[in-house]
Amino acid sequence: MDSSVTPSVPKTPELEPVFLINLKLKPPAPVFTNKTRNKALTLATVVDGYISTVKNKYGFELEAKEITGFDDITTNIADNYNELDCKLYGKTPEGAGIYITYYGLIKLSEAVLAVLGGNSNASSFEDDYVTSNPRIHFDGDVPDKYKWAIQENLLGKGRFVKDPSGTLYVQYYVYVDKVIK
Repeated sequence: MDSSVTPSVPKTPELEPVFLINLKLKPPAPVFTNKTRNKALTLATVVDGYISTVKNKYGFELEAKEITGFDDITTNIADNYNELDCKLYGKTPEGAGIYITYYGLIKLSEAVLAVLGGNSNASSFEDDYVTSNPRIHFDGDVPDKYKWAIQENLLGKGRFVKDPSGTLYVQYYVYVDKVIK
């Protein structure tokens, strides 16, 4: 290897919150456990949700409603974390179709396990490691004001919360990753 082609470290990207994802879930349903392979699969079904814009310095907007979908959650038993493979479907307020996919990780901390186990009503954004990396897709009828989302790198920071009836929600503040020039 020629050390003359080793790059210097670039400026750190800047994260700016741009929207909130709020998803109402059915109780997660176990699919299988394979202790030999150190894996368990759980299905989380999204029964309703929305996306709302967070005021930001770029003027980016994203709104969606009637979000449904599912998340195939793979638990890595020995290492105590979950891998997310989520697919969401909804509509913008103008009626355009939106399709969101994301991979993510959840470290199974005491706070997360307390909410999922019914011993707490909420975990915090600051204390938990609940992440997503959403990719946004639209049908041809989407307004121009939302098209920014298809070409940006997005990072979600999440938490779990239960409403007064005990229904589970996952919530993500989603940040755009802007390269500083």
